[in-house]
Amino acid sequence: TDVTVGDIDVSDGAVSITATGGSVLDADALVGGANDGDQDITAVALRLNAGSGVGGNVNHLETSVGTLSAAAGDGGVYLLEADAVSVGDVGLSVNRVGSDGALTVVTDASQSDITSGNNGAIVLRSTAGGITLNEGAAISANGSGNVLVQTLGANQNITANADADISSGSGSISVLAAGGVIFNAQADIRTSSTGAGSGSIDVQAGSGAIEQDATSALVSTGAGATVRLLAATDVTVGDIDVSDGAVSITATGGSVL
Repeated sequence: TDVTVGDIDVSDGAVSITATGGSVLDADALVGGANDGDQDITAVALRLNAGSGVGGNVNHLETSVGTLSAAAGDGGVYLLEADAVSVGDVGLSVNRVGSDGALTVVTDASQSDITSGNNGAIVLRSTAGGITLNEGAAISANGSGNVLVQTLGANQNITANADADISSGSGSISVLAAGGVIFNAQADIRTSSTGAGSGSIDVQAGSGAIEQDATSALVSTGAGATVRLLAATDVTVGDIDVSDGAVSITATGGSVL
């Protein structure tokens, strides 16, 4: 069922947590109705897999890791990272001690990306570092699940490397960087609108630029779709396709290129 996490510190290693029929939850209580300051998991790499959800929509799972992957089969994923983090492939093996004292290797296979189930939202925020998304369907919310990717630390960027997509079936997607936002080759945001209040794309660079590669696409299909880009400096446009909707681009201190 559930795995409730207190404090796991493997600062030079890797952690894998699987809650086959439940959720991975934070044992710490909220502080003033908000997330506490305790890091639940400290590691170089983190693999999370839950039959239900990962973290709570108010009480997020707090991490301090270099690379992470998370999969929620029937709910959302809510992560608050302390510093810089990459979304990528994570797998590991441990030695299980038998009743005879002998060892057997137990492996959790490599897992990629961050995914949700049953219309679950995905929230990935970093308090003091950048966020990097690596190749593949890097962040994918099921159905009407919304997505938030956000850096809170001053001048910290969000970078989607080549072929790293952020997607939802019909949820809204916000990519909010305190610094800049970079979409490399074929790094896309994709969703669809089923009417007002769904399927919007919101990209903001608080102190830097929004940079799309020529092959990067921001796409929302369906009536009522909207895309808003706001940068402190320049906005470099690759491909924006909202054929049945509206687009707003603002480069406060620079140019739209």
